[in-house]
Amino acid sequence: MIFTIPASGGFVSDVEPHDLADGQWSYVQNARFRDGYAGKIGGHAALPVTAPASTPLHVAFHQVEDKRYWIWSDADNTYADDGTTQTNITGTTLTGGATDRFTSCVIGGVYVQNNQIDVPSYWDGDTTSNLTALPDWDANDRCKSIRSFKNYLIALNITKSTTEYPHMVKWSHAAVPGSIPASWDATDATKDAGERDLSETTDHIVDGLALGDSFIVYKERSAYGLQYIGGNAIFRSYRLPGNYGALAQNCVAQTPLGHVVLANGPDVVLHNGGEPQSILSGRVRDWLIGSFNGASTAGAFVVANMSKDEAWICIPTNGGNAANTALIWNWKNNTFTVRDLPAATAAAWGVANATLPDTWATTSGGWESDTDRWDANVLSLAEEKLVIAATNPNALYLMDQTTRFDGSDFQVTLERTGMAFGKQQSVKTLRGCFPRIDGTTGTELKFEYGAAMDVEGPYVWSDPITYTVGSTYRADGFASGRFLALRVRSNANGAWRLKSIDLDIVERGSY
Repeated sequence: MIFTIPASGGFVSDVEPHDLADGQWSYVQNARFRDGYAGKIGGHAALPVTAPASTPLHVAFHQVEDKRYWIWSDADNTYADDGTTQTNITGTTLTGGATDRFTSCVIGGVYVQNNQIDVPSYWDGDTTSNLTALPDWDANDRCKSIRSFKNYLIALNITKSTTEYPHMVKWSHAAVPGSIPASWDATDATKDAGERDLSETTDHIVDGLALGDSFIVYKERSAYGLQYIGGNAIFRSYRLPGNYGALAQNCVAQTPLGHVVLANGPDVVLHNGGEPQSILSGRVRDWLIGSFNGASTAGAFVVANMSKDEAWICIPTNGGNAANTALIWNWKNNTFTVRDLPAATAAAWGVANATLPDTWATTSGGWESDTDRWDANVLSLAEEKLVIAATNPNALYLMDQTTRFDGSDFQVTLERTGMAFGKQQSVKTLRGCFPRIDGTTGTELKFEYGAAMDVEGPYVWSDPITYTVGSTYRADGFASGRFLALRVRSNANGAWRLKSIDLDIVERGSY
């Protein structure tokens, strides 16, 4: 008998393997589920800028007229790189540490950054000038995060001299387009600037981000909305339903469906204005809880990979302060996967400064084996890309670039156990499979078959069977038991994607 299983169901760990739907996988590493396929995830390569000489703790993209800059900061300095020249734009040396989270934003075309320890500063986009303290900001004040909303800057979780106001939201006077807000004086009746405590709940403010016509303030276990109303109040504030907040700064990402938030629990929720809803529950939340190193919340962040319709929940799982793993949610296909990260400290979305076109002359394989768009310019000045700041080595990496991790081959694994095909009491023999694979001709994959007589295992696995794209038709093997398993591995350089697999199975009876 031939049983056809799709490959595109994604990673599901919170359901017992024998209860998984067809196409879902019980273990995944470095795969991507998209457009009806499971395949090798994109690699990463150095962004075409001057390599960082120190540990980058923050990265941002900024465009000024015809200039495009990648801005990155270490603990002491901030640099702007236009793809040709890297310029130190720090001015006064920064005093934060490796675990002091940066936040940044753009208002009226002006770049603003904050490291929690120093006065928030801005840069006008001219490399002959440096970062400058925000106008009229009290030199004794600090904030945990600063974001832009409409024509205002919003500072969150304020410290005045040595007194902390962890519930306080502080907003600037409205900025003239193309400039920075001129005042933060909440006592000046001629200005819009103001401040307010959101103290209905006792948890502290963590971060915030615009959502449609509102600005959402995320505390540790709750969230509030700010809405512009003008007049004397400027903003009205209101408590949002639910008991979810943000785990740390930069743990909120904007997507077409709303905010994706790495929340307390830990959990990941989707918030589009109503009560946030978990996107992990019953699927991969247990995996997140088991994998996340709760002591290293400062190393976690969330970023949207818009070109792939994905939210990357980046977490440290090895006890460090840098994220070595990304749990990736594809919001169009509603699938999850897991990707290894290069000790990531921050991420940003922007336009790279060079071109590496995928053409007939530069691509490997043929029309039928190429898994990307033909004649696509992977660094097009019209298309934004995901960039990750990393340490060990210090680098800015362009993601989904090449089929290797910084020049090295990496392993992709898809595994499904617990397959009984509706007949848990019968013994079945798996004799091989016919995979439907697109990929670079000559790319090798390894197929392994497993079997167990009991739903709890243990599984006995076959030796790996080599399948070569473009020349192999069937991967012959053997496994016999009530519950069958399949493992697909590849550490070859070539790209590939898997549509479905035909399993050749013979039913043997009850024993």
